[in-house]
Amino acid sequence: MADRTPTDGQLASALTALGRDVAFPQAPMLTSAVTARLSAERARGARPRVPGLALIGRRRALVLVAAGLLALLALAGATRLAIGAFEVRVQPQATPPPSLPPVEPSRIGDAVSEREAVAQAGFEPALPPGPAPDEVYVIDTDFGDAGILYAWRPSAAYPRIEGTDWGLMLIVAQGDQEFVSKSVDRFDALVEVKVNGDRAFWIPAPHEVSITTDQGSETFSVTGNVLIWQEGDLSYRLETSLGRAEAIALAESAS
Repeated sequence: MADRTPTDGQLASALTALGRDVAFPQAPMLTSAVTARLSAERARGARPRVPGLALIGRRRALVLVAAGLLALLALAGATRLAIGAFEVRVQPQATPPPSLPPVEPSRIGDAVSEREAVAQAGFEPALPPGPAPDEVYVIDTDFGDAGILYAWRPSAAYPRIEGTDWGLMLIVAQGDQEFVSKSVDRFDALVEVKVNGDRAFWIPAPHEVSITTDQGSETFSVTGNVLIWQEGDLSYRLETSLGRAEAIALAESAS
C-alpha cells in the first residue's frame, strides 16, 4: 500500500484549518501592567528573579506548546483514514442532506455480465456465498484501475437498504488509488474492526460518499451500514442493512 504519512504541506493545511476553528480567548493588555511592576521593583531595590526559575518557566511553556502541537498533529492525521482505494474523512456536519440521492449503480458504471466485468477490470474478486448478484457494473476511473460494483436485489438473505432499491451492494477495487471518499461527521461514527484478522472499518451511521469516475465525481447519501476491508491488493466496500457481526461474517465467508 502507498505511504499514508502526510506531507509537510498537508500537515500545514490541516493545522491551518484547525486554527480557524479554535476559539482563542482575547489576550489581555499586559504592557502597562508589566512596566508598572518593573518600575516598582527598581524603586524599592528589589533583586531580579533567579534566572534559573525563569528558565524553568520557559521550559515548561515550551513543553506545553510542544504537547499542544503534537495533539494538533495527531488530530490532523486522524481526520483522514484509508484502506486501499477507499478513503474515510471525519468532517463535522457531514450528515447527508435529505435531497442527496442514495447510491445508484447505473449512475456510476456500465452494466455488464460478471465475466465481462472481470475481463475489463483485470481481477476476479471474492464474492460472498449465496445468491448471485442481480446486476454487475464496471466503474471506469482516471487512475487506470477499474472497479467492479455488484448489486443484489432485496431478499430474505439481504433485506432492503433503507431508501434504495437494493439489498446489498459491493464495490471492489484494485490498488490504492483512492476514487471512493466517504465523509462522516464524528469519530465515533467510524469503528475499527477486524476482517480475517486484518484492519477494517465499520460505519453504522448515515454519511456521504463521493465516487470519482472518468465522467467526474458524484456524491451520494448512504443510509445503510458499510464495511470496508482489504484482501491482498483488492479493497472491498460492502453496503448492507445487516448488523456488524453479520456483515463481518459475510465478508469473511467470501471466496
